[in-house]
Amino acid sequence: MQTATPKRIHIAGLDAIEVFGPGDATVGVGEGPVVVVLHGYGADMNDLAPLWQVLGGPPGTRWIFPNGPIRVPLGPHWHGQAWFPIDLEALERAMQSGGTRDLSGVAPTELGASREAVMRLIATVNRPLSQVVLAGFSQGAMLATEVTLHLPQNPAALLLWSGSLLQEAVWRPLAAQRRGLRFVQSHGRGDPLLAFTAAERLHAMLLEGGLQGTFVPFNGGHEIPEPAIAACRKLLASLA
Repeated sequence: MQTATPKRIHIAGLDAIEVFGPGDATVGVGEGPVVVVLHGYGADMNDLAPLWQVLGGPPGTRWIFPNGPIRVPLGPHWHGQAWFPIDLEALERAMQSGGTRDLSGVAPTELGASREAVMRLIATVNRPLSQVVLAGFSQGAMLATEVTLHLPQNPAALLLWSGSLLQEAVWRPLAAQRRGLRFVQSHGRGDPLLAFTAAERLHAMLLEGGLQGTFVPFNGGHEIPEPAIAACRKLLASLA
């Protein structure tokens, strides 16, 4: 297992955790890919930070785990962060009826602002897009998709864990501009928050746009299981 010291930083207006994986004889520390990992609704930059230890990555990989800009109250003296607001009442009604919300026609408020914030972060790392990986869980996966589809060219890869399809009318034509981009997408068949069928629709849309992806379905809920980690680890290793 790699050993390094995560540190808190402020980058492009966002608080973040940064970790530099070790280099080797040919690649120095920080000279490999940059992996930007976006957390889900109500979590924060700490939530996914341990993933760098299990996902590996080529020598010299730089990991950045930014905080979403929106403060979310979770209870007395307890809060998390988010990238855009969600309609909690609509989500609760859907869950009570045994279903999930169809978000394919939804364009969330603040999605554009968070997209621009992450794109500024990417510009700040001063690496070519061919060396930048976007990754995210849940709401973070949706934002990672949004950012990737709006970049001027393909990043190195896209990793999506338990995400969903947003604003399909916008995403579908943009996906056709990301032809050849490699991605891994995972989703639980029993996810109570974001429908498995919506994840399948997202995967189909990306493939129809010419992206090259691996879909990792699993018998679980809203989580990142080991098979998804293994598929992402394999893709990251191929970037060396």
